Formats: sequence, structure tokens, C-alpha cells
Amino acid sequence: MGHVLALRIATTLSHSQMNPWLPLLAAALPFLATAEDPPVMEKPGEHHAHLKAMAGTWDGKAKFHIAPGQTMEGSGVEIARLQPGGFWLISDFNGKFGDMDFHGHAVLGYEAHKKQYTGTWVDSFASVMMVYKGHCEKDGKVNVMNGTAYDPMKQREVSFKQVTEIVDANTKTLKMFAVEGEKETLFMETVYKRRAANPAPKTKAGKSAPKP
Repeated sequence: MGHVLALRIATTLSHSQMNPWLPLLAAALPFLATAEDPPVMEKPGEHHAHLKAMAGTWDGKAKFHIAPGQTMEGSGVEIARLQPGGFWLISDFNGKFGDMDFHGHAVLGYEAHKKQYTGTWVDSFASVMMVYKGHCEKDGKVNVMNGTAYDPMKQREVSFKQVTEIVDANTKTLKMFAVEGEKETLFMETVYKRRAANPAPKTKAGKSAPKP
């Protein structure tokens, strides 16, 4: 609206005897336009659309590779939702590993000005925030993130790699690797199955009731 108002003033002055003021008005036009024009807000792009495929309620089965030939299994539910605006995927995981309750919270998004995905992870097992960045592959079906975090057990910074793959509309996998130089060692993998929004009720025989 500012540039419209300024244009009207300039037009009026150009047809009047106040022409000596025109240079001053010309200098002020950009400021008038900037002061009143609404800001151009960023809109979600292609990479933010990839995040939408990860949203939903997921039942997960995880496996930790503690040592060669030794694993610990766990399960839980992840609820992932896009923040209003569509820029950030916010996920909460609640489950059990062995006899221990486990709770995790993640934020994942795409920072357009950096041309990269950025994410964070915190959980109930340590007072450590994992921060990572990365990219997507295969038309957004594979998300690869790399980062560093302090390992309370090793008492030092460690590097890791996280790979999330959208297998199909109702299946995704998550793999975590410890990175030591050129070597990558798988230490955790999870298979997620999307939970139906409105599952059909079970009959006494254990079968799903027919839909009306």
C-alpha cells in the first residue's frame, strides 16, 4: 500500500506548482513502500513436503547392537506431527528397552537459506542434546543426517550417522551408525509401521469387523 500512496502523491505534485519537492519525494519513495508493505513470508518448499511423509503415529520395533552377537530389543510408539506452518516435524517417542522406560523428542526441518536439513534429539537416557544436519536422497525417500554428541559412557564427543528411509506409505526404517573415521558401525535399527487412523474393531473371533 505504501508504494501506491507514494505514487498518488507524486502524480499530484507533478501536476502542481510544487515540482521543486519532487527530488525529495523520489528519495523518500523506497522508505514509504518499505514502511507499509506487508513482509513476504517464507512458504514451505519441496523439502518440507518430504517431512510430511514422516508424520503420523507409528509403532516401532527397535534393536540395539550392544556388542558383537549381543543385542537388546525394544518397542514403542512415535507420534510425529508437522508444526503449524509446515516447516518442522516434531516427534515424540515413548517405549521400553528391556525393563527400562524410554522417552525421546526430536525436531527435524529444512533450513532453506542453508540448503540443508537440521535436527535435534533429546531423550530420557542422558542429559545430552544430539544436533545433526544432512540431506535427502531418492526424491526425499531417504534422509541422511550426520552429527556429533557427547557420549557419557565414553566421556568424549562421538560422531554418528542417521539414515531414515520411507519404504512405502506405511513403513519407514531408522538406522544409526557410529562413525570412526571412514568406518561406520550399525548400533541401532528400528522398523516403523504406520498405525491406522481408525482401525476396524475386532470381533470375538479376533477378526476385523466388516466396514459398513
